[in-house]
Amino acid sequence: MDYCKPRTVDEALSSFGDDSVYIAGGTDLGVLLAEMLISPVGMIDLCAIDDMKGISRSDEGLTIGACTLISDIAAADDIPDCLSLGAAAIGSPQIRNMATIGGNICNASPCGDTLTPLMVLDAEFELKGAGGRRALAAGDFFRGPKKTALEPGEILTAVRIPAASLEGSITGFRMTGKRNGQVISQVNMAVWAVIIDGKIENIRISAGSVAPVPLRLIRCEKMLQGKTAAEIMKDAFMKNLAAAAEVEITPISDVRAGEDYRRSVSGALLVDIVTDLVSEGVKDED
Repeated sequence: MDYCKPRTVDEALSSFGDDSVYIAGGTDLGVLLAEMLISPVGMIDLCAIDDMKGISRSDEGLTIGACTLISDIAAADDIPDCLSLGAAAIGSPQIRNMATIGGNICNASPCGDTLTPLMVLDAEFELKGAGGRRALAAGDFFRGPKKTALEPGEILTAVRIPAASLEGSITGFRMTGKRNGQVISQVNMAVWAVIIDGKIENIRISAGSVAPVPLRLIRCEKMLQGKTAAEIMKDAFMKNLAAAAEVEITPISDVRAGEDYRRSVSGALLVDIVTDLVSEGVKDED
């Protein structure tokens, strides 16, 4: 196997050939290689490309280099809570210190714990290939389990979160698994909301590991849009919200959880997050 470690994105693109793979942290790709599920001719390591690392803010929003470590995102205090919490839920400290956000995105596992936060944050992915640069919304990037919109040889270089998703909003993230550490999510969920005068003015909800791709729960969003804290906190409303989440997802049964369990847990996670965010939103206005 040929191995190279380019210093620039252009050098990486020029090194790509038939049966080549890009690698960043390698925490997912390493498993495939060890189990001989793939046998690439060439491996192109992106970890030495400084332009693909780091977290920065500007008037346009937040930019995260695709080779930024998951541990750095989990520890960052200037990014939305849903994304830092999602990053902190990934694997073990050892894995988080090697894994990258770009790798988590491009692995495109339905249970990826940064994917639902990026969906609700209205993130955009910067891609570069032989044909130049392009930008793609997170919701258009994921095409199925382990499938993305990346063209052959194309690289995810950065994640961009618009300023409109950062200012005046609150976010939450929850996941459930079979143990407390080094766990693969049975279900994960992220919520982004703008709450003004005790009313939800805008909200986005995404669930993971309950469909072939991270899923926006549009029906649940419409139920919550414009509702006041008093309306939302009623038991009957919460029961209906949980039921709506259970209907809106399309889970399967696998080794980690059954379909019925994923449905019931999704409703419960959504109720928990919404309860916390509404309570926080009301408290912040006192």
